[in-house]
Amino acid sequence: MNWLKKNRGWILVCIIAFVPLLSLYELANFNFENNNYDFLIFDDYELSPELAEKMDVDAVPGIKYAIHTTGKWGIRFLIAILMCTPVRILFGWTSNLRTRQAIGITTGVYALLHFSFFIKYEGFLAIFSEVKLVTGFLAGIIVFALMITSNKRSMKLLKKNWKKLHKLAYVAAGLVVLHVILLNEDWLIYVCLLGLGFIIRHKPIRSRLEELRMKKAKGF
Repeated sequence: MNWLKKNRGWILVCIIAFVPLLSLYELANFNFENNNYDFLIFDDYELSPELAEKMDVDAVPGIKYAIHTTGKWGIRFLIAILMCTPVRILFGWTSNLRTRQAIGITTGVYALLHFSFFIKYEGFLAIFSEVKLVTGFLAGIIVFALMITSNKRSMKLLKKNWKKLHKLAYVAAGLVVLHVILLNEDWLIYVCLLGLGFIIRHKPIRSRLEELRMKKAKGF
């Protein structure tokens, strides 16, 4: 029981991270026998009637759906990790290191899947054909570096440089937002959340918010 209580944040992150992959698994076909065919093939993804009418197509290639889904969730988890501190400042809700590591690793896994599916569909060189793709690629490199160093051993090895490295998460977030804007995807919510996070982290505002929270907690 104590283990569950101590690791409930980590467990929750794992459950949330696993759910979107179910929709991809339903479309996936794995080939273990014939070497003449791709190991992984996706069935077409059927759109909802409303979306099908809007886009004037009944379905999209499953691989395109996989690219979109992994990219969307990768961004969500990246923003989630950056919002941990603002949430603590506002509400006093703390997240332990294991929970934050789980979010960071999940972000990296989704970024890696997004990158892998894109290469499968478009090819590696396509990344450098447009600025909107290059920005996503650079963000992915940063996220992958953060993922492989999201452990206590890396913290001990890198020491003070570990914090410096992980501050690059803000650079990755900026590149990701630019990537989404250039792709003409829904980006406003991401910009608003990141902007709010930066405002809350601003030292004078942060101090005032923490002071107000402490007064509220004491009943003043």
